[in-house]
Amino acid sequence: MPDQRDDILNFIKYNGPVLPVQIAKHVNTNILFASAILSELVARKILRITHASIGGSPLYYLPGQEELMDARLSTALGGKEKEAYQLLKDKKVLWEKYMEPWQRVAVRNIKDFSVQIGVNADNNLENFWKHHLVSDEEAKLIIAEIMGYDKPKEDVVLEDSLALDDEKVINDPKSNNEILSSLVTDKQEKKIEQTTLIKEEVLIVKTKQKDRKEVKKEIDFYTKVLEFMRKNDVEILKEDIIKKDKEIDFVVNLMSSFGKLKYLIRAKNKPSINEADVSMIFSEGQLKKLPVILLYNGKLNKKAFLLAEQKMHGQLILKEI
Repeated sequence: MPDQRDDILNFIKYNGPVLPVQIAKHVNTNILFASAILSELVARKILRITHASIGGSPLYYLPGQEELMDARLSTALGGKEKEAYQLLKDKKVLWEKYMEPWQRVAVRNIKDFSVQIGVNADNNLENFWKHHLVSDEEAKLIIAEIMGYDKPKEDVVLEDSLALDDEKVINDPKSNNEILSSLVTDKQEKKIEQTTLIKEEVLIVKTKQKDRKEVKKEIDFYTKVLEFMRKNDVEILKEDIIKKDKEIDFVVNLMSSFGKLKYLIRAKNKPSINEADVSMIFSEGQLKKLPVILLYNGKLNKKAFLLAEQKMHGQLILKEI
């Protein structure tokens, strides 16, 4: 009698990405047991799992089935996320600085379909997003064209480094024509749901001394945020590190005389908070249908304050920590 795991893997091999209910039916068991087997295969890095879900369940698929996953999962998208997916798929690569706030939020939310790329241009980090089915080589050529540079040379250098952010840093082809890329596994945060184990492409090049400083800084900021929430009786339901040492999102319950109130909190570690920062988190709150609290430890500029007070009153709260 064949092992159920082998039977499941063969089923996925011939049928493509699946939901737990399909596996439960195939091996004649309940969804809980089927989900447990699928989760084990994900943990062993034999299967991959999606962030987004269909009917409340993620898709499970084998490496190499990314196109099938894209085709099936994209049908479950709706609203702004569907628009952002279609835009990214059509354009292949988007330059973040020219995207509207809602597009930036939506592209970040469709993690199964988008890959963030950082381009180091004249010591300034420019963020791009590529569709996950676009190869690195094609993305490099498109980015070079978008930025008005000559096409990058073929001598690509690959380096492994400590990933402190979910970005790839690519050297400016104008300055030295060298592009750095690498694949590393995205670390799983202990409060994120077990079913959101994935692998993401990330790379960032830093010196060892700077790495140690960045890690220490992140721990300090994260601890500071958690301590602030503890003192204010905030119940954390979910957390998601958007940018290590820079942005952390929390879905929380706030205690009030009317009972628990659900909020989206963004903790932002930045020297100066501007209108774009306020617009971004406000747009994300609108997508998730949640009021927003922006926690910051930098300086809030006047335009950002006026924007929050005049146009987002009641939907966004600014709080310095």
